[in-house]
Amino acid sequence: MKEFGSDYHYIKPCLSNGRSLLDFFVDSVFFANGRQAIQSLIDENKWKRIWLPEYFCYEVVSAIEKTGIKVLFYPDNPLNNDETVVPKINYKEGDVLLRINYFGLRGVRTNKGIPVPVIEDHSHDLIGEWALNSDADWCIASIRKIIPVPEGGIIWSPKKRPLPKIASQSEENLLLVKNRWKAMILKSDYLQNKITLKEEFRNLFIETENQFSSLSISPLTSDCMNYLTHFNIEKWVDNKAHNWEILSVIKSEKMQVLKSEKASCHEFSFTMLFKNKETRDSVRHFLIDNDVYPTILWEIPEEKKNSKDISDRILCVPCDARYSESINQLKEYIEKALNE
Repeated sequence: MKEFGSDYHYIKPCLSNGRSLLDFFVDSVFFANGRQAIQSLIDENKWKRIWLPEYFCYEVVSAIEKTGIKVLFYPDNPLNNDETVVPKINYKEGDVLLRINYFGLRGVRTNKGIPVPVIEDHSHDLIGEWALNSDADWCIASIRKIIPVPEGGIIWSPKKRPLPKIASQSEENLLLVKNRWKAMILKSDYLQNKITLKEEFRNLFIETENQFSSLSISPLTSDCMNYLTHFNIEKWVDNKAHNWEILSVIKSEKMQVLKSEKASCHEFSFTMLFKNKETRDSVRHFLIDNDVYPTILWEIPEEKKNSKDISDRILCVPCDARYSESINQLKEYIEKALNE
């Protein structure tokens, strides 16, 4: 493989011997991205306050704040297995709670006894144990983070609550998606050595990613819906699990690998937690120099000290089905980075 990570390239969908996302969530509504799914729920339900975990994507926090709702935080992060935290929150009438399955690490968490509506974010493990057995009022996910599509957010309701109305399609979203499809196809050409320059597709990815933050609420485009209908998400997730198992034998005193609680969960990426930020950054730079592009999920504000400490030491290396034929090459790069 010419490079690992970063944005998805175009991958032809195939549905043989498996199910699509729509087969799992028949009664669902799709938006242009995950943050719009949350915004739509807030707009329609008129909640006054939302409780978010401290360890979260703060670009999404900014999008939530644009609805006018008051944002409050409770202590939660990928290393926190204290299930007594959520019931002890000082809820008030008009509140809503958002929970997240970090990196696909968690099995089912119940919402019984929580006195306010609950939204769960299953972006990191869309067909894992918790997502498929949820008792939340609503579940949301950013599907473009786990499936090779240029856009996409989904809402479904395990409790059969009303789903937001489908918005009218916007011209800006149609153009954004058209440009991201183009970028994905160009990246595919680059990986197959049909073109040599990365700038054209990289600039398109950056430009359209920035546009998501100001995009008006829009539904999923018909092209993306058609792609999802023909995309075998079961095989995609199974292949990633196989790749993760190959990488999971990597050992180093510099880091620990974050593993899911159960076999019925699916790790989002090969996620390493280092002893300190300096070592994490050194490994990250080595990988980038060798065309492996890991991610940091997420950049946390300084005042969230416990979550900030974890964010400063974490590194996520994509190991999805794009790399099934070259997963041993990726393993070698990671091992070299850890041995530097």
